[in-house]
Amino acid sequence: MRPLGILTLTHSSRATEPERCSVQFLTLRFGGRDRLAELPPFTRLAPAPTLYSGAVSFYLASEDRAGRFQLRRLGQVRSRDRIQHASVLPSGELLVGYEHRVVRWRPRASLAELERIDAADFTVTARCDHPHLAGLHTVDPLAGGSIALACAAPDAILLLDPAASRIERTLRMPRDLYGRGYDLAPGMDLRRHYIHDELQTTHVNAAFGDATGRWIAVSTLIQGAIGVFDLQTGRYEEITRGFVGCHGARFDDKGNLYFADSTTGHLVVLSDDGKIARRFAVASRWLHDVQQLCGSVHAFALADANELQVWDVERDELLFRDAFPVWTLEDPDRPEDEAPLGWVGNSVQALGWRGVE
Repeated sequence: MRPLGILTLTHSSRATEPERCSVQFLTLRFGGRDRLAELPPFTRLAPAPTLYSGAVSFYLASEDRAGRFQLRRLGQVRSRDRIQHASVLPSGELLVGYEHRVVRWRPRASLAELERIDAADFTVTARCDHPHLAGLHTVDPLAGGSIALACAAPDAILLLDPAASRIERTLRMPRDLYGRGYDLAPGMDLRRHYIHDELQTTHVNAAFGDATGRWIAVSTLIQGAIGVFDLQTGRYEEITRGFVGCHGARFDDKGNLYFADSTTGHLVVLSDDGKIARRFAVASRWLHDVQQLCGSVHAFALADANELQVWDVERDELLFRDAFPVWTLEDPDRPEDEAPLGWVGNSVQALGWRGVE
């Protein structure tokens, strides 16, 4: 077997609510003209809530001598705090994004060499907190060495210096395109006064760099917009919009933008002029994320089905499927410790990929 890379998948104890997963619902929720007209004073906003727990699962992707793709689950790490996203760094360490902080984990050995991964295999070596690091969705190591953090509460991409564990730059979604929310001053702590979804301008939910390290692709849930930041100039360009609820905008290995059109359950690939070059459908009413693994092989996180699927989208062939048990809490005071054995969450969330270099 030839190893191809490590795939990560995060989980949330939050169950997917089908009635909230339509374009119509989201448009009605965020579509009011005066939604941002009379914002409450920032100091009156409540602290960021802690509502859900979560986990991260690890998979080893490989290829056999016949060129057939294989995926094997290595294990998972559970957390009382929800792990939003996890990315393997070039060093082999893991960058773990929680809702309001980023932590670096060092494995005791290469992830590909571990037979069964659990929490005991990692040591925490660094942590980054920042007043504007709130409502985090994704963490992505850029080719230039920085880490891109997509944070919904400030409607911004934060650039993290991993060596110093500090935020070195902030790229806010432009007001001329998406409206004006709260000004973001250095002393404003968004963890103590959380700008919740209804008060955000975009609810940016992804920030992933290209192979050169110059461009960052972003997606917004509220407008369903896909755009790019130029790190050399700091300028933002919107490529397309209208895919309300979309997630996970990324560049593929050919430099094309792609994303999860969540409400329709489609992978969408864009052409250079921002038009739809192709769609690929999976049976999902809330496709939370999609990640290219190699060539035409893509991983899909079907949140409503609570499962991971891997498809060869050129051959329309399902290569791998991993379904997780769902646990419905009839008693809201019942602790999650009583959940069934093997339970890691009610909905799969974000995908991460580090190919063998």
